[in-house]
Amino acid sequence: MKNSEEILKNEKIYFGQETIGGIPCSIGYIKKFKWSWLATQLNTFIIIGNTNDRIDKNVIVDFSKNCFEYSLKNNKGWPRGLQSGVCSISILQGKVIDNEAIEFCEKVSKKHWSAFEIPVLYNIGQRKGIRFKNNPILGGIYFPFFAKTIDSILSKLS
Repeated sequence: MKNSEEILKNEKIYFGQETIGGIPCSIGYIKKFKWSWLATQLNTFIIIGNTNDRIDKNVIVDFSKNCFEYSLKNNKGWPRGLQSGVCSISILQGKVIDNEAIEFCEKVSKKHWSAFEIPVLYNIGQRKGIRFKNNPILGGIYFPFFAKTIDSILSKLS
């Protein structure tokens, strides 16, 4: 199993190491502009943390929120909302994950202005990732990109 920093460096998206909400994290950053996104620049932060603690719904909610705030604070792209958006993909790895945490990650429930907060889990023991199951209507044009990006990173964590 590769470590998260190595994966992000191999993808040429490595941004740095930070401790976010008490969890050491590797951070990747992708700046992408597409006409098919209604001429929008999307600034995507991929934040991968690892914990030995049990991951319940509160843990993933807090981790996702902290990663989202980090992403907004460190966004170097165009101002959010002016043909520009920010996405925070927070991947939390652990060995013990509660069902409520899994259910939370399978639904896209957080809505923000010109920004996306996407919590993801990775069960180290089962070598299995958990992400949203369906693309939402709001911001749906971006979710195929998010799904492809998340799936690519999760496959490399295995």
